[in-house]
Amino acid sequence: MPLDESQIARTLFAYMTQYPEEVAVLTPLNRVLNEHVRHGRCQHGDLCPQVAASALVVDERDMVLALWDSTCSRWRLPRLLPHAADDSLYDTAERAASHVTGIAELWRTDFIADAVDIHFQRDRLGSDVRLSYEFRYLLRSYSYALPLSTPRHIQWRQINEAVQQERLQRRLVDDYLSERPMCRRIGLAV
Repeated sequence: MPLDESQIARTLFAYMTQYPEEVAVLTPLNRVLNEHVRHGRCQHGDLCPQVAASALVVDERDMVLALWDSTCSRWRLPRLLPHAADDSLYDTAERAASHVTGIAELWRTDFIADAVDIHFQRDRLGSDVRLSYEFRYLLRSYSYALPLSTPRHIQWRQINEAVQQERLQRRLVDDYLSERPMCRRIGLAV
């Protein structure tokens, strides 16, 4: 059973308020979530937009934790679908990072509790198209927290290697990683 859809709708609304230029792309998900909340159930069959959460785990060197995806030959972020046991999409992202990588030392920067990015894509299901939305959350960790027994397909990568979207690269570098001095003062980063 997925996470409470009214909570996802509130998260989406907060994101659209912060990034109004992305409203057009996010409107189909917003409309479906509002219908689900209003009717109490899904009336769209298997073609509802899929919602996932991923973790942008950044270390003290501003490297991003990434997984090699051999199906599309590129690095991607740890990603999971929400579960009923998750209290929020942030919890799903945190679970994705710790489950996939084995890192136990994860924390968020206090200033950034909201989604950093919502990545949108269209997936083909036979003759139908399913929309997919990935809510991305910024988490911090130390590079040494990655276990030595970690498989080679999980590595710390440069932001531009691990993150394909230029918009998200700009947000990370300009908006979020520029807060490092404050993080240092409160003891979150070295």
